[in-house]
Amino acid sequence: MPILIYNAGWMLYNCFLALLALGFGYFFLVSKNKKAKFLFGILWLLFLPNTIYIFTDLEHLIDQWPLLPWNFRILLALQYLLLEIFAFATFAFGLYPFEKIILSWKSFKKHKVLILILFNFFIAFGMVLGRVERINSWDVVLRPYAVLNSAVDVFFSYKLFGLLLLFGILCNCFYFLFRRKVVRVSDKFSQVLD
Repeated sequence: MPILIYNAGWMLYNCFLALLALGFGYFFLVSKNKKAKFLFGILWLLFLPNTIYIFTDLEHLIDQWPLLPWNFRILLALQYLLLEIFAFATFAFGLYPFEKIILSWKSFKKHKVLILILFNFFIAFGMVLGRVERINSWDVVLRPYAVLNSAVDVFFSYKLFGLLLLFGILCNCFYFLFRRKVVRVSDKFSQVLD
């Protein structure tokens, strides 16, 4: 039972970081002030990898599974299932502002799919920095040299670069499988908010 309580703490924290990405993305879309729009856009980009990063927390489930009796394993599985559903939803809806950016820039429209694929690899890059290099979104401001060193490590390490490619493929698979539905729901939701 202590494992379940311990999990709740870091799971809520990771969910909070994912929600920040959604919030910054929303304010980026609705902001009329150019400086505020720029600030929210940067914050949205920095926190966006936190949405799908939650998927990498499944490794804890594998470690924790044998430590619990069978009746608590059901609760553990439910806890992780809810976390992963949340991760999928925040990732899918977190990319909605990027869809809007692509639609508003004529030069992007021609290469929309390629740009989305590359953007998902950018998100995967953030995942590798977070999961392996232990770089957080705010470290870009607080520790820029550590971020730069870690970023270079990713590109010069076969293992990390391979992980980047794997995460990028997974991000693209998740996004393109559900993209149309997410855009439709997000468009309806944004019409309600306007």
